Parts: sequence; C-alpha cells; structure tokens
Amino acid sequence: MIFTRFDRYVDRHARAFTERLQEICRMPSVAARGTGMRAMAEAIEKLMQRAGAGTRSFKIGSGYPILFGECGAGTKSFVVYGHYDVAPVGQLTDWTSGPFAPAIIDGKLYARGAANSKGDLVARLAAVEAYQKSFGKLPVCLRFIVEGEAGIGSPSLYRFAEINRELIAAEGCIWEEGHKDTQERFVISLGFKGITFLELRAHGARTDLHSKWAAIVQNPAWRLVQALSTVTSPKGVITIDGFSSHIAPVAAEDAEALKEIQLDEAGLKREFRIGGWLRGMRGSSLVKELIFGPTCTICGIQTGHTEAGPKTVLPSYAMARLDFRLVPDLTPQLVVELLRKHLDARGFKDVEIIELGSAPVTKSSRESSVARAAIESAPEIYGAPPVVFPLDPASGPVGTICGATDPPMAVVSFGMSYAGSNPHGPNENIRIEDFLQSIKYFGRVIHHLGEEVRQSKSGSHRISQALVLSES
Repeated sequence: MIFTRFDRYVDRHARAFTERLQEICRMPSVAARGTGMRAMAEAIEKLMQRAGAGTRSFKIGSGYPILFGECGAGTKSFVVYGHYDVAPVGQLTDWTSGPFAPAIIDGKLYARGAANSKGDLVARLAAVEAYQKSFGKLPVCLRFIVEGEAGIGSPSLYRFAEINRELIAAEGCIWEEGHKDTQERFVISLGFKGITFLELRAHGARTDLHSKWAAIVQNPAWRLVQALSTVTSPKGVITIDGFSSHIAPVAAEDAEALKEIQLDEAGLKREFRIGGWLRGMRGSSLVKELIFGPTCTICGIQTGHTEAGPKTVLPSYAMARLDFRLVPDLTPQLVVELLRKHLDARGFKDVEIIELGSAPVTKSSRESSVARAAIESAPEIYGAPPVVFPLDPASGPVGTICGATDPPMAVVSFGMSYAGSNPHGPNENIRIEDFLQSIKYFGRVIHHLGEEVRQSKSGSHRISQALVLSES
C-alpha cells in the first residue's frame, strides 16, 4: 500500500513519460557517425535536471560528453549507468517505420534506442521524479553516469573513471542490460562477460587486380579465410592453442544458480527462426554454455567486389572483425596474446591483429545490497521471483566503473526489453506496458535500497549499545 501514491503518479503521467521517450528517440545519436551527439547529450542533461539531479558535463579530449547527475540525500551512494548513443540503423528498407521516427503500433514503441537503452534511462529518471513527488527526497544518493560512446568501446569512460574516482565511489552499481524472456519471466544479471573486439587484416598486391593473376599472386581473401579456419572447429569450439586451459571452472554457488535457470528452447528457436543449437546442446548444458561459455564470433568480413554486376577481381585486401566473449579467468590481453602466438605458429605472421576495444569480466554476489534490492523488489511488479543470471552473456564497460574501486563495486543489471525487442536489429521496439512497469519497479528498488541503509544503521546502533552495556 505504501506505493499507492507513487503508482498513481506514474499512471497519471504515463502519456507525458512516453512522450519524453519518443522525443529522445526522435534524435539520432549513432556514436560511430557522430550525428547529433552533442544535441542528444544536452537533451539528456535537461531530463536529468528535470528529475531533480544536479548535473555536470565532462568532455574527455575529442570524445562525446559524459553526464554526471546526483540526486538524493542518503548517506549511501549508488551508481546508475546509462548511455545515450545507439547502434547503427542498418538498412532502412528493413524498418517498418523510420528508426528515428518513433511510432507506437499495437502498444509498442518502434525506434532505434528504445530498447537499448534510451527507454531504460528515461524510465529511471521518471522513477526518480515520481518518487520525489510522492515521498520527498530519495533515501539514498543516486549518481547517474551517462555516456555517449558505448557503441564504440567507451574510450572516454575509461579516462573519466581514472580521473574521477571520488564521483564513482559507491556501495554498488545498477546497469541497464536486461529483459523479459520468451516466457515473460523477468531476468536480472549479477555481472557480464568480458569482450575483446578485434580486426584481422591480410594484404596482397598494392591494388585489386584482374583475377587472371590469381595463378601466381597470393589472394588475401583466401589467406584470411585459411587463418580464420584454424581459430574454431567446424562445431564452433575455440581451438586457439592454450585457450581452454585458462578458463576457470564454474564455482559451486554458480553451478547451483544455473540449476534455477531454464531456457525456453522452443520459443527461442521460433524467435530466431533456427532449427537447432550448436553441437546439439540442450537443457542444462545449453544454459551453462550460454552463461559460462566463451565465444569467438565473426561479426563481418570485407574484401573484393560485392556490388551489383559481375567483376572478376583478385582482391588486394581482406578484413574480418571478430569479437571474443570472455569468462573467468580470460582477459582481453591474454586472448590477444594467445591468438597472435596461435597464428604465428601456423605460418600466419603476416595476418595483422588490430585491437578495436575490450572490457574485462565483471561478476558480483547476489548478497550485495544492490542485488538484494533488485531481486526482492521484482515479485511485486512482475508477479513472480526473477530469473537470476550469475553472468550476463552480453558485455559492456562494467569493469570501467565497478573496477575503479577497491574492492570492486558490486553490480546488478536489469532492463525493460522483451523477447521481441530486437535491439541492434531492425524494428527495435519496447512495449509501453513494460516501460511503465519499469518506472514502478525502479521506484521500489530505490525504496528497498533505503530500507537496506536504515537496517544497516539500526544494526550498527544496536551493536554500539551492546558494546556500551558490556563495557559498563
């Protein structure tokens, strides 16, 4: 009953909150292209101020602004991470409506960034506003850190964390990755896989040649394909020399957590339109591989002539982009070193490795204050306990923030996407109902964090009284 006033406020302002999100989604903000980034940052800063946050904008070199906003009067602080840049839109012909022309169709808001992750950011700021309008000051201090370079490796965020450690210091961190699965179960994660994003390059003649020269001139496309074929087996197992020996065994508590997770295999197959899983996996082995299995993915290959019309050409250059998703104890630096040695040992010293970005594995306990607040607040809004992933299969610059403290800060992550949101793909969308649920849920997380602080103070007070009595 305590949240009746809060929920009514959200319901009364549902249209206004939705329109705010539409306005933000209407503004292009693709970091890789740079269009509209500063205007987007200014718009987000105004939203933060509207929610009652005192804001500062940081610019690191030529990077896009990092926004810092602080609100609340509690003695404990918690970081709330977000980003205002979005993924490239891809082919416009694949979109039913324009990626930056947010349209509400059958209760769903279609726009690039709606799911990843302008929707989460707007919902959290709306929850802060609603909480303060309903209850007064926040019971804890929230420190919003919102960047504009998540899609290009977050280079400015790393530098920001190095020189502003006092702003990052907090009891825990709330991230913005999460979803409802195909069975409408709310998913919470306690960490993220690491990542290293690489480019492999092979070179041939100084320019593309007529393919008649292929009899005597090396083809860099074949060279690259041959190098790539040594990195994984036909069944998708990573075969880099020494790679598997560096993977930590799954901890006992994580093995127990995996038993509680079930994937809707049939639903996912329908959603992805695939017939089966790699290596015929299913059940518990599929869950374990998704969460604690490292990956090597060819994200794209570029070489030669692929435009309309025939053109017999011997390419002068071939490039492939790969990402490795990392699990304990794999680090980005180690993977690059192992890959270099592996290729060299097979005669591919000429294949270049260019590092494009990386992030370490970040993992927390479900006993942290932020994890407890997120897990225990979920049933009231979502009608059932959440599904808790000990490690999210995705990656992000989590270690930049959480690793800036000693010991590392605990992290919990959740979001408003659903199984059909298609972030990073065409027709990215969220359901308006999920957006409004997320506002109400985050309000409860804030309140739960305040309860944690109050209980901690009460416990400390009882201990102090006990010490005084024992001394007397």
